[in-house]
This record gives sequence, structure tokens and C-alpha cells, in this order.
Amino acid sequence: MNKDFVGALVLIGVFAVMMAMRIQFPPFLEATLHVTRPLATIVALGAVAALYLYKYHVTALVAGMLSIYLLKTIWVTWPRSDKRRLFLDISADQARFDPATSIDLQFANGTATHNLPVLLSKPLFPEMLVFPPSPETQEQMNG
Repeated sequence: MNKDFVGALVLIGVFAVMMAMRIQFPPFLEATLHVTRPLATIVALGAVAALYLYKYHVTALVAGMLSIYLLKTIWVTWPRSDKRRLFLDISADQARFDPATSIDLQFANGTATHNLPVLLSKPLFPEMLVFPPSPETQEQMNG
């Protein structure tokens, strides 16, 4: 047996073990999946293309068929999965403690400040208007 057939059998064996242990994604693909789904797609299809370019045609065929399953799972199952929702909730909760994203921490450590707004033109009537305005004020404002 040449390396191409051995690689295809190993790939089928790894996928069978993953299915038996109910592992949804390989760990490296899941790490890219946490970043973005298109990156995970590029990694999966890039691996198939690399196998084909290095003349591992049978292994590339098996990897291509397995990547169809993985990509279907990535684009259909993962967006609605509890694992993804938990990952997003944890990251949103942890963002509260990151000074780059938390406005409260930025005010606390002094990296963000609030300057009061300044009027570019002074009002004609510096006194505050009381509602309803008096007839004299209405006459003065409206003419």
C-alpha cells in the first residue's frame, strides 16, 4: 500500500473515532470556528486542496467527502447550538473585565474622560424658559 491509501484509511479511522466518541469537530477546526465560520471553511477546504496538490488524490477525495459533512455541520448546526451560545455568553461576560471594551473600567483607570458639551453660539435668551411661557416671553420670541 502506498502512502496515499494509508492516509485515506487513517483519515477514515480518525473520523470513525470522532463519530464514536461524539466529537463534533476536530480541535483545530473548532478553534478556528470560534473565530469565524468562513475561516473554518477556508481551513477545511485548504487542507483538501493541499492534499490534492501534493498528489494524495485518494486522501484528498476522502477528506473532501468528510469536509462536506463538517462544513454542513459548521454552517447549519453550529449557529443554533448550545455550545456556541454558551461560548458567546461567556465571552460577553468576560468582556466586562477587559479595559479595552468596558467603559466602566476605562472611566475607572482614567483612559476615558467625559468633557461637557460646549455651545457654539450663545442663546439669545439666557434665562430658562418655563412652560408654559408667559405672554411677554412669547411676544418677545415669536414677534
